[in-house]
Amino acid sequence: YSYEEDMQVKQEEALQQGVQKGIILSADIFQMVKKQPDLTNKQIAKNLGCSVEDVESTRKMFGI
Repeated sequence: YSYEEDMQVKQEEALQQGVQKGIILSADIFQMVKKQPDLTNKQIAKNLGCSVEDVESTRKMFGI
C-alpha cells in the first residue's frame, strides 16, 4: 500500500462525502421552497447556512 494509493482513496472518500452533502443540501433547499415558496433565495440561504448560489443552482436544477 503506497502513499499514492492512500491519497487516491482519501480523495475518493472526500468526493463521496461532498456529493452526499450536496444531495442533502439540495433536498433541504427543495423542501424549503416547496413549504415556503415566498422566501427569497437569500432568506433560504441564510436559513440553511449555504450560499445564495447554492440555492439558485438547486432551484434551476429542479425548475422551482
